[in-house]
Amino acid sequence: NYKYWDPEYVLSMVKDRDARMGSCADIGHFVRSGIKPLDAIRILKGRIFDSHLKDLNEFGNPKAHDMPFGTGVSGIADVLNEYHAMGFHGPIDIEYEHHMEDNFAEVKACLDFVKNFKPAAK
Repeated sequence: NYKYWDPEYVLSMVKDRDARMGSCADIGHFVRSGIKPLDAIRILKGRIFDSHLKDLNEFGNPKAHDMPFGTGVSGIADVLNEYHAMGFHGPIDIEYEHHMEDNFAEVKACLDFVKNFKPAAK
């Protein structure tokens, strides 16, 4: 049941509560659930306190697997640009579970993507 990743559902649970209550925007769960990450984080604006960043190979497939950032379907650059525009600068957690036995190079590629990312000019 992916209702718990639906940003509208999450917002409904926190919108009338203390401003310190919010969400962890989990990009992988959004993508696997068929929810566009950019739409989700816009819905949750002001209530995002953490983000799990993940780029996946397929949209809407619960069995989709990780890809180095910028090579999958998650729109990681768009997500990072939106976070910058809304003033959210972290924490952002890099999740990478594919090739668990030997994924150092892929995880490093994700870290390098984030470290070298430059927000789009307004």
